[in-house]
Amino acid sequence: MIFSLINIRKELEKEKVRQQDLLQDAKNLLAESTEKDNDIASRLITSSGNSTFSPWISPENVNVFTLEEIRLVCIRYRLRFLDTALFRSEYPYEAIAAIKAFEKKYGIKVESFRIVAPAEEFKLENINKDPLLFVPLTENTFYLIHQWGHDLIWYRKFLAWPLQNLKTLLITLLLCCLIFAFCLPSSIMHVFNSQSEIYLRLWLTIHSFIGLFGVTLWLGISYDKTFSSLNWDSKFYNT
Repeated sequence: MIFSLINIRKELEKEKVRQQDLLQDAKNLLAESTEKDNDIASRLITSSGNSTFSPWISPENVNVFTLEEIRLVCIRYRLRFLDTALFRSEYPYEAIAAIKAFEKKYGIKVESFRIVAPAEEFKLENINKDPLLFVPLTENTFYLIHQWGHDLIWYRKFLAWPLQNLKTLLITLLLCCLIFAFCLPSSIMHVFNSQSEIYLRLWLTIHSFIGLFGVTLWLGISYDKTFSSLNWDSKFYNT
C-alpha cells in the first residue's frame, strides 16, 4: 500500500539487486566490446587481400582515395601499400575504435584491410613512420580509416626522389657529376685556356657519370635495391 511502513532492510536489498543488475549490464557491455575489439584485431592480422567491395560510399568523400593517388604518394616517399597481414607493428586502440565506428556507421563487417607505411614496418618475404589504414571500396578506390604514428621527416621526399624510377636516378647522377666537374678550381684542372677548360669539364662530367652509374648499379644489386615505382606494392624484400 502507498502509506505502508518502509522496511529499510528490504530497501537496501532492492538497491543491492539494482546495483548488481547495473554492474552485470556494464560487464556484459564490456565483454561484448572486448569481443568486438578482438575480432577486429584478428581480421587486421589475417587480412590478405580478399576484398569485399563496398561501392555505396561516394567517391567524393574526403576519405576516399584512388589507387593511382596512393601509388604516386608511395613512390614519391618510398612507402609500401600492402595487406595488413604483413604489418608487424602494433595497432593503436584508436585504429580499432575507428574500424568499429566505420562498421557501425555503414552496417557492415570489413574483412579486408590495406596499409601504407615504410618498408621496415612490414614482415616482407624473402625471408619516421606514418601508417595509413585503408578499407578497399572497389578495385581502384580505398577508404582511409585511420592514421597514426609520427609525420615523415620533411626531407624524406628529397632522399627518396633519386630512387623513384630510372629517370630520376639518371638525373640525380648527372647533376652530381656536373656539380663535381664544374666546381673544381681551374688550378686543379691545370688548364688556362677557358674554351679548353669547358671541354675538359664536360669530358670529366661524362666519364664521372659513367663511373658513378657503374658504382650505383653495383651497389643496387649488392644491397637488393630497386625503384619505388616497382616495389610500392611488393610484398618481397627489396629496399
